[in-house]
Amino acid sequence: MKSVIAVSLLAGLAMASPMMERAKLELQARNAARRGNTFRAARDGESTNITATTTESTNWSGAAIVTTGVTEVSGTFTVPKPTVPSGGKTGTDYCGAAWVGIDGYNNAALIQTGVLWCVEGSSYEYEAWYEYLPASLIYYSGFSVTAGSVVTVTATKTSTTGGTTTISAGGKSASHTFSGQSTKLQGASAEWIVEDFTSGNSLVPFANFGTVTFTGATAVINGATVSASSDSPVNIELESSSGSILTSTTISGSTVTVKYV
Repeated sequence: MKSVIAVSLLAGLAMASPMMERAKLELQARNAARRGNTFRAARDGESTNITATTTESTNWSGAAIVTTGVTEVSGTFTVPKPTVPSGGKTGTDYCGAAWVGIDGYNNAALIQTGVLWCVEGSSYEYEAWYEYLPASLIYYSGFSVTAGSVVTVTATKTSTTGGTTTISAGGKSASHTFSGQSTKLQGASAEWIVEDFTSGNSLVPFANFGTVTFTGATAVINGATVSASSDSPVNIELESSSGSILTSTTISGSTVTVKYV
């Protein structure tokens, strides 16, 4: 890991609240065993979207294009104000994240950037972050978001071992450039995701995020800019350990809508 990344990580640790640090550690634990995430086709009789193949995941919801030649993924969304889900427990953090990325769908590497949110009672926390697996996620220094912030995020692959993440909101922007990473980007998938974290083999408490809508959801594939509904997208819905569906996703043109149900 390059020293500049280590310095940025220490800065993020100094600024983050205990609530967000727990969320961050949980997300990092998920990343350590990320390939444990599984996808399966929807069962007969389950909802499907006519624009996409529908699969279910243990911790992802959203859209993915599985192809070759992906070099950039972008999207804009409004940061939600999370709520404790029905039956939630007092004193428990409920969290979630929205992000865009390259190579997260069944690949060893992943470059991604997005926003974390958590709620505990009447307390809320939000953080903007970037990451290149297998390294830990890092908070953007000096860049803040909150519920209602309209955020544009972009992940770009510049080589097999590097890329750039950018985020903008409220007239401000931040970015980070990676190079010489230990895992190679294949450019094999583009993702627009709302995520529940796992810690070890268990999902952490998932906040009711209402709706997250990615607009301007586009990817650059083999030099051409395409929408999220192009190239046989995968519609991903989050399934709980009990088998119930926690989210629904629709993909239409360059809009990906993820709802908590």
